[in-house]
Amino acid sequence: MTLDQIKTFVAIAHHGSVRKAARALGKSQPALTATVSRLEASLGCELFIKGTRPLKLSSFGLRFLPRAMEFDDVLTLTHTFSSKENVKSLRVCFDYGIALDEVNQLSQLIITDNALRSIDLFRTDTATIHQLLIKQRCDLALTQPLSHLPPFLEAQHIGEREFVEVQAPLQAGKQHRMMSVHNESGQPLWINETDQHKDLISFNRSADMLEALINFYGKGWLPKGEVTRALSEGKVELTEKPSYQKRFSLVWQQQLKAEAKLVNRLARYSQLNGT
Repeated sequence: MTLDQIKTFVAIAHHGSVRKAARALGKSQPALTATVSRLEASLGCELFIKGTRPLKLSSFGLRFLPRAMEFDDVLTLTHTFSSKENVKSLRVCFDYGIALDEVNQLSQLIITDNALRSIDLFRTDTATIHQLLIKQRCDLALTQPLSHLPPFLEAQHIGEREFVEVQAPLQAGKQHRMMSVHNESGQPLWINETDQHKDLISFNRSADMLEALINFYGKGWLPKGEVTRALSEGKVELTEKPSYQKRFSLVWQQQLKAEAKLVNRLARYSQLNGT
């Protein structure tokens, strides 16, 4: 998540049109579209409802806009300071298994605590995060534990996250479409090892899968934190299959010793979301 991405999103939301926003910002429409796509990829959610005129915000976009406007103020200060003072960026990565609401809350905490710093926040799958940590291309991550912790990394257990199989409410005579979220290698995430499904409809992001599951009579495994609201609203229901839990850790580079206060705050907050 960058200053340019936030400003672009806020501008398009304000004008209701990529064309008008491009004119106001002095940029091309394809450039703005690509910028928003990168922001959506880092957030793991669609921000706009495609095909609407004027362009309308998605339900997540409506919730994110006020926060984006706050981020805009903070990140503008960050950009101004870091460009003058050559401040090193802080690269933070969240596992897809961490629910989006938790990611957003932790992101706001990080940005608020680091108002005068360049920050790069993104989400990806467990295997990719482990590689980024080992190659020292990520400073801090919330992810599943590494099987072997290199000496230059430190880790703290932050509890377990629950995964559940959900489906659209049953309709007589209809068969659910099997769905999954995939990793960078195209392999399905979170499916119980006993489950062997062919012809899975695969998605890049949990939010996209949940929306499709609701609208197109789907079934599949997701982090429970990602579906809590949909369950309470009756948009999806749990299947008979038992849920299961995975351990998660906060992992950081040893060189982040100066960030001990931030690491401790993130650990405490993350443990509150764990089980």
